[in-house]
Amino acid sequence: MMPAADIIRHDIVLVGGGHAHVQVMTAFGMDRPAGARLTLVTDRLLTPYSGMLPGHIAGTYSHDETHIDLWRLARATGTRLIHAPATGIDLAEKRVAFADRPALSFDTLSIDIGITPDVSSIQGAAAHALLVKPISTFLEKFEAALRATPRPKRFAIVGGGAAGFELACALKARLAREGIADAQVALLSGAKLMPTLNMGVRLLARLALRRYGIDFLSGFRAAELTAQGVRAEDGRFHDADLVLVSTAARAPSWLAKTGLKLAPDGSLAIGPTLQVDGRDDVFAVGDCATREDDPREKAGVFAVRQGPILARNLRARATGGALESHKAQRDFLVLLNTGDGKAIAGRGRYFAGAGARLWRWKDSIDRRFMAMFAEFGREMARPATADEIASGGAMRCAGCAAKIGPDPLARALSRLPAAPAPRDKILLGLGDDAAATEVAPGVAQIETIDQISAMIADPYVFGEIAALHAINDVLAMGGDPTRALALATVPRAQPRAVESDLVALLAGARRTLDAQRIALVGGHSGEGEGLAFGLSVVGRAAPEALKPKTGLIAGDVLILTKPIGVGLIMAADMRGAVRASVAAAAIDTMRRSNADALSVLAPIAHAMTDVTGFGLAGHLMEMLRPGRLEVRLDLGAIPLLPGALDLAKAGYRSTLTAQNAVQGGMLRREENGALPDTVEESLLFDPQTSGGLLASVPEATAKQALASLQAAGYAQSAIIGRVYPRDTLDVAIFCRGNLG
Repeated sequence: MMPAADIIRHDIVLVGGGHAHVQVMTAFGMDRPAGARLTLVTDRLLTPYSGMLPGHIAGTYSHDETHIDLWRLARATGTRLIHAPATGIDLAEKRVAFADRPALSFDTLSIDIGITPDVSSIQGAAAHALLVKPISTFLEKFEAALRATPRPKRFAIVGGGAAGFELACALKARLAREGIADAQVALLSGAKLMPTLNMGVRLLARLALRRYGIDFLSGFRAAELTAQGVRAEDGRFHDADLVLVSTAARAPSWLAKTGLKLAPDGSLAIGPTLQVDGRDDVFAVGDCATREDDPREKAGVFAVRQGPILARNLRARATGGALESHKAQRDFLVLLNTGDGKAIAGRGRYFAGAGARLWRWKDSIDRRFMAMFAEFGREMARPATADEIASGGAMRCAGCAAKIGPDPLARALSRLPAAPAPRDKILLGLGDDAAATEVAPGVAQIETIDQISAMIADPYVFGEIAALHAINDVLAMGGDPTRALALATVPRAQPRAVESDLVALLAGARRTLDAQRIALVGGHSGEGEGLAFGLSVVGRAAPEALKPKTGLIAGDVLILTKPIGVGLIMAADMRGAVRASVAAAAIDTMRRSNADALSVLAPIAHAMTDVTGFGLAGHLMEMLRPGRLEVRLDLGAIPLLPGALDLAKAGYRSTLTAQNAVQGGMLRREENGALPDTVEESLLFDPQTSGGLLASVPEATAKQALASLQAAGYAQSAIIGRVYPRDTLDVAIFCRGNLG
């Protein structure tokens, strides 16, 4: 019996990857309450740190230095991550709603989703403005605008607060660094410059604007934006090629539909414990929340200071402890980046200063804050050693990489007695991943079964991937899948959490099955140590249309429809060592169905298989047996997932790679003998989950087939080798070229 402490008893859901929530993640990563599961719901995998945004625009910081990688941090802290925008909250059912996937249940909810500029009073803003918030979308659009032809040279920033001031200085510094001396930057404000700060800070800021040659127009309340510039309420017009808006902002409008209490500005009304007024199970922090009893201006410093209190109160909610009250400081330090290696500081009513030392102080504060997240879990992120993998001491991989290696599997099967003669006519089966039987004249039935453990924490996306993985065996045999039975395992939890996980898992699988008109006709479910899913799939084909693994013909070329590298990327990801962009690319390729590829390859392929647990080389060896054939691969032509080569060079390996590579003696380099245990071998034997199709096709049809595959969305599909005759029955794969 599983200890009660290991059962999921309390689901804490964080909506939004703001500054307070990332601190909750690290706090729970260091000390998670027994029975509590932490889930982050976010519409982006990288969250920018607003304090370093001006420095990034000015060129002081790189993109990576100014963004917290939520994917990597979630892995390192053991937080489940749901990459999808929340669209609503059902308070009665205690669920977070999404647009295109099942709702997520919670026991405790926390909201940290920031704000967006309120441009409702500015006509034409939607068409002609570049909104500074949300920052994640602003940066990409900003860089694209600077590269536009003709390049803008007249810039206007609407909003005279601290954010607008820093943005104006940073933009001028950026333009000067790029040698655009004749660019004009203007700061337009409906009131005084930074009216909430003291007179000394405002004076120093005006001097900085003058030093930079930035025009400041006070009392310029923007009323209309056009393609030519900005018109004020009093009729004045300011010419501009690009207008950036950094004015007053509001919380996202969907919060108004939740039934949660709102403050007059549309943000969530919260009390001293950071709970939304009237609810003990919903918290809110950052700019999307307002303390009605102790209001403060919208500033990132408050969200940062709320983080530790929020973490302790969420822990108390899960364990039945007492909650703490948060008291925001009355005065706080303001450090403004002027983009020239200096900063302006201010606090309270009187303190103000400027200089390079203040910039170095600000820089050290910002870098220390970001280091808390970038460095979290670095020790865990090192590659596992060969001894750790061999002894079982390394974290075991999931997905198809958790399958039994070829040698133990072959030995186990050889120890079993011979099976009785089948009663049905077997058309294909031995040596294949699916079996084809003749069920009627001219009709072959294809059957397969496959189950994998979860390599990602999101049950919905995992359900999609696992279903595609199981269907691939029928597709690789040239069949049309028609129905399936499911076998689902979800983590042990209280009934409400079990239901939520099971709904998401099956809905993800149904998305895959419904898209291919495959009926889910039943199945079984149970609880276990973790998430796992599989399908028994039945399909049909004409007997003459079946595609065996071993039908290669000398002179054929080999086409691979998807890049490889999933296994080692997921292995590195388990250790918190993979960037969000690398993980996202691997997940995207696993979520890509092979059905469209089959429609291209089925009419021409002599042989076909899907590349899964044994890796590219392992499955190619299966295709070569037992004929007098050999294959010569062009290593340089084999498509790789982004980041796979770098991770392989860093020493990351799936725990199945070593078992797959015992067959490496069949690999040879044409120019210098045996292929050693190197990066190349680790990639060739890397296990794939929901991998691509590998097809042997006539050379005359290959280029057209490749063009059709790429037009159908398989952008990295490639011709990777050729089939040659061989004098002996030995299996051989020759390699040339160089990966990477």
